Amino acid sequence: MKRLLLVPICIVIICTTQTEAQETGSDEWQFQIAPLYLWAMNLDGTMQLGGGPTGEFEVNFNDAFQNLETAFTVHFEASKGRWGFLADVMYLNLKGDQAILGPGETAEIRIKNLILEGAGGYQVADRFWIIAGLRYFKIDPTVSFQVLPDIDPSTSWTDAFAGIIWRPKLGNRWTMDARFDIGAGGSDFVWNASAVIDYRLARWAAVFAGYRYMDYDYSSNSTILKYDVAMNGPVAAFRFFW
Repeated sequence: MKRLLLVPICIVIICTTQTEAQETGSDEWQFQIAPLYLWAMNLDGTMQLGGGPTGEFEVNFNDAFQNLETAFTVHFEASKGRWGFLADVMYLNLKGDQAILGPGETAEIRIKNLILEGAGGYQVADRFWIIAGLRYFKIDPTVSFQVLPDIDPSTSWTDAFAGIIWRPKLGNRWTMDARFDIGAGGSDFVWNASAVIDYRLARWAAVFAGYRYMDYDYSSNSTILKYDVAMNGPVAAFRFFW
C-alpha cells in the first residue's frame, strides 16, 4: 500500500520548464505549449502514514504506469523582451488493488493528485534567466477495505521556489535547456534539476528529451503524511510555438 500511495507523488509534479532560446530584447510576444508531456519517473525514499512506522520504498516507472487510469499534463510559456511567464498543470488518477492482512484479503486504492505551478522569469544575460514562483501540491488517496472503514488522508500545501535557467545554442536546430531551483514553504525543502536537448522540427514545432531529478522533503504535525522522496527519470515531449 505504501508503494502505491507514493506513485502520484513521484509522477507529479511534473512542472518541466523546457523553453526555446530567444534573442535578448525582443519586443514580440512569443508563446509555446507542451501538452501531455512525459516524465518516466523512478523513485526511492521513505514514507510515514498516520504516525505509523517509517517505511522505505522503491517504485519504477512501469509499476506506476500499470495503475494509471487518467492523466492530464500541460506546460505553457509566454515571453516578451526580457520578461516571461510559465505555467504547468498535472492531474493524475490511479487505481489498484493491494493485498492486506492475510491471503485473499485485498484493499482498493485510488489516488487523485493535482500539481499547479506558476512562475515569472527575467533574462539577466544572454542565455541566462532567473525564475521565481509558487507550486501547489494536492494528494487525495482513498483506501477502501472489505470490512474496515475507509481511509482518506488527503492533504495539500504550497511552496515558493526560485532558480535559474540556462539555454545555450548547440547548433542551427539544437538547443540545450538546463534548470535548477530550490523551494520551501508548505514542505520542509525541495530542489529540482533538469537538463534536456531540444530539436526544432519546424518554425512551429520542436521535440525535446533529457533527464530530470527532484527531491522532496515534507512533514507536518497537522497531517498524517510525512515523506522524503527522490524522483528521477527521462523526460520527453513535443512543443508547439506561435
